[in-house]
Amino acid sequence: MQRIQAAKGFFASFFCMLIVFLFMAMPGLAASENSSGGALTTGIGKTVRVGWHVVPHFITNRNGRLSGYSYDYLCKLAAYTGWTYEYVHGNWPQLLQKLKDGEIDILSDVSFLEERTKDMLYPSYPMGTEAYYIFIAPGNKDITMNDFSSLNGKRVGVTKNSFQKQLLLRWMKRHNVDAELIELSNTEQESLLLLGKQLDAFVTMDIYGNPQTAIPICKIGSSDFYFAVKKDRLDLLAELDAAMNRIQDENKHFNQQLHDKYLLSANTERYLNSGEKEWLAKHGTIRVGYQDNYLAFCARDGETGELTGALKDFLDSASAALENVRVDFKPVAYPTAAAAMDALKKGEIDCVFPANLAEYDSETLGVVMTPALMRTEMDAVVRASEKKEFVRKKWITVAVNKGNTNYDRFLAEHYPDWHRAYFTDTPAGLEAVANGRADCVIISNYRYNNISKQCEKLHLTTVYTGVDMDYCFAVRKGDIELYSVLARLINAVPDATVHKALTYYSTEDVKTSFLDLIKENLVIVTSLISLVLLVIVVLLLRNLRAEKKIIEEEHLVHDLNRKVFVDALTSVRNKGAFTNYVKDLQKRLDQGEKMDFAIGVFDCDNLKMVNDQNGHDKGDIYIKTASRLICRVFQHSPVFRIGGDEFAVVLQNEDFQNRDDLIGQFDSEKRKAIVASGKKWEQPRVAMGIAVYDAELDGSVDDTIRRADKIMYENKRVGKLE
Repeated sequence: MQRIQAAKGFFASFFCMLIVFLFMAMPGLAASENSSGGALTTGIGKTVRVGWHVVPHFITNRNGRLSGYSYDYLCKLAAYTGWTYEYVHGNWPQLLQKLKDGEIDILSDVSFLEERTKDMLYPSYPMGTEAYYIFIAPGNKDITMNDFSSLNGKRVGVTKNSFQKQLLLRWMKRHNVDAELIELSNTEQESLLLLGKQLDAFVTMDIYGNPQTAIPICKIGSSDFYFAVKKDRLDLLAELDAAMNRIQDENKHFNQQLHDKYLLSANTERYLNSGEKEWLAKHGTIRVGYQDNYLAFCARDGETGELTGALKDFLDSASAALENVRVDFKPVAYPTAAAAMDALKKGEIDCVFPANLAEYDSETLGVVMTPALMRTEMDAVVRASEKKEFVRKKWITVAVNKGNTNYDRFLAEHYPDWHRAYFTDTPAGLEAVANGRADCVIISNYRYNNISKQCEKLHLTTVYTGVDMDYCFAVRKGDIELYSVLARLINAVPDATVHKALTYYSTEDVKTSFLDLIKENLVIVTSLISLVLLVIVVLLLRNLRAEKKIIEEEHLVHDLNRKVFVDALTSVRNKGAFTNYVKDLQKRLDQGEKMDFAIGVFDCDNLKMVNDQNGHDKGDIYIKTASRLICRVFQHSPVFRIGGDEFAVVLQNEDFQNRDDLIGQFDSEKRKAIVASGKKWEQPRVAMGIAVYDAELDGSVDDTIRRADKIMYENKRVGKLE
């Protein structure tokens, strides 16, 4: 027993000494691993060399601000890793080789290829998905998407060592295409410029398409893409995996949001394929049935009979949204959504807006829903006194307009237990809520302004239901090409266009109801107008009594103006003001401020002759005519009268940028004024000289003024010769 105890004591002592030894050795081990680029437990303080390549992954705008898909992703990664980045610039093939050679640590936008795994590491999570298309030159008529064999014998380019090469080879094999494959080390944009020259086609992502240089004809596939890591940087890979996992936990839509921001391109959606174009050419104008009296979405204008509302703005934008065809629409109004759906079934129209049907309802009616072109919050209009209790009610009666299939289906989908009571229109439903026959009316938040006045009278308010409704086009099942065309148009029209239109038209009824407000409160309005008129009369009488005092004060103001550098004759600034202005410019230059400005000097020709022959009053008119011309042209710049017949202008900002145009405008307006009047004193014969401040030529602002003066006298001399 004693031996056992002794053995236990020996082993306990041995293990304690071993643990102490390991703890003492670990700092040196960690330092050794850190210095050799081995594993680290944290990324804080690490500098990671990252390949900086092309738009849209890395973007530098003209102001030097950085952005891009990969750049934004790296910034998000840094929040979880503490990395700082050293960017290494190059095109993508060059950077891929640098990654293989160990000259950079991370490269973005790398598709997974088995043969690459021997040269680099891949994380567990992709950073996104890319779609690849075959692009051709706009004028290429030899290659068509309807006949893949038209690519036979053609020169098709791909980026060297890229995933596109394998994707294209598989696609060509699947479609029995025999094309000449050409690998390029250029950037994507440089390669696209070769279309119609060294290349017949090029494979790249849709974001690189440009209607002037390259148009997509066929999508050949898609691929996940990754951050690829230097082969021996297992530490970076572990931290990258952990960070990407945490990013997905934070926001599972992060990749999609970056895709929508940087990679979602309307370029490929802006072209109809040959089948769609053929259908549109045969079909012609697309007839759009819409629900009347449904602002902010759609309505028939009472005066013109034309469509108004957000749908009008959408159709106007959609008509010219495609690059290779114009789409014409014919809006047709119907009193209810149900009436429009009946017209769709009968073939009187091609599609219906607004439509919001669940898949089951769509299948039952034999229609399909396009992608949503508008979205709205759905509010419940309830009695103001029961706003808090409404959300806790178990039994709810909702007032519904007869014929409003959208709201019917919406309630069936989201609130199947609510009892529905039908009324002729929304005002009748609101009355029912106010008198207790119904508990609420469901309405779009964009339509609340239409009923706000009635709600205020009936003491009703709104509660957000927590549910949004998508508004789509309804298309007959089987109208495949029409559905495809509408889907392209919906993707091509910016969301901002639709949102702006909804915001605008949601207030339209409020604007037009102002006359109704006056009629309903005619006595109050009349009394207010009478009171205002009475106040005006009293004020006018007081003004008449004080007229003498006002005249005296005006003289005082004029005297003060002269003292603060205003020319009495022309009301522009005078020479003293010009001197102060020049001093201020010089002070700012002396303090090192960088400024762009120019000095203009003007001289009125023949002022003395006008004075001598026509009198000084006509000479004054001549000076004022010249002053008005200068002020009118250089309206964003300070104008100074610096002598009897001389003026000066300091051009900065907008006028400085547009100085060449303003010089031409001045000469043009001067000639017009001279031709228009037969009186010498109304003919502004003004010589002009403008000099731009140049730090290398001008030791001071005065030097710029002297150069402008010299230019003016030269122009004056030339003008007299002419």
